[in-house]
Amino acid sequence: MVKLKTLIIIFLLMFVSKGICQESAALTDGFDQIDGFSGRKIVATGLVGGLLIGSLVDAYYAWWKDASTPFAFRAEGWFSSRRGIDKAGHFFTSYFYFHTFRNVMLWGGYEASTALWWAAGTAGFFAVSVEIGDGVTDYAFDYQDLLFNLGGIGYGILQTRIPFLKNFNFKWSFVPEHGYRFPPRFTNDYDAHIYWLTADMNELLPQSWEPYWPDFLQLAIGYGVDDNVTKSELAVGFDINLEVFGTTNEHLLLAEKTLNMFHIPAPGVKFTDSKKPRYSLFLKN
Repeated sequence: MVKLKTLIIIFLLMFVSKGICQESAALTDGFDQIDGFSGRKIVATGLVGGLLIGSLVDAYYAWWKDASTPFAFRAEGWFSSRRGIDKAGHFFTSYFYFHTFRNVMLWGGYEASTALWWAAGTAGFFAVSVEIGDGVTDYAFDYQDLLFNLGGIGYGILQTRIPFLKNFNFKWSFVPEHGYRFPPRFTNDYDAHIYWLTADMNELLPQSWEPYWPDFLQLAIGYGVDDNVTKSELAVGFDINLEVFGTTNEHLLLAEKTLNMFHIPAPGVKFTDSKKPRYSLFLKN
């Protein structure tokens, strides 16, 4: 199977020359700033705080509640442990939290700069807190995990500063073989994950080709594991970009931006180590 790193490089270089020359419009998020401390700001602040605290409480009961080992450090390897799927999870989790916190605060009417740095700070606080908590468990504090967390936040920040990067977004699929349960335990079933990098073809193709490519359709390349994390797998297919449908309703816009960080099943093919390619009209995981 072709190495994942090589395919990703090819995937990006196909369009980079056009993207660099592309005259980028200013980034607009579609949310209006609200002067003063309105009810929406109070709700937004509560949502961000509730999600942060709820996530930490869930982590406590999932991993730290019965921990009794001395604080310890470790480096499990950049990609050797769990075939790198854990590192992809750390990157995406922080990427997701950053964008979610920022979008909620923008919906609440906060200034763009305030939303940006509070989102980065709260997502970073959560990432550091998780590693500190892991430090007193068998997992231990892993600086490599933390760097991937910070990488997810960093890429999110860059997307708000460099318009071209908005053409490349990360998404996630999680479809457990035996169904969902509550509360979810994502790290108990790594085989159910796929982490996707999507490309907005409408912005990347030559302008003369744009009318022939549907606005909502993106190309996507994903990485996952199979057979109890013993095999790596590559997924190539299509993705649906929900944000192109647009809305002037800020409540719907917030929902649209949040849902757009999840991969909607679409045609694709998976290549798994030592297995034949598997094609699917609605590739889920």
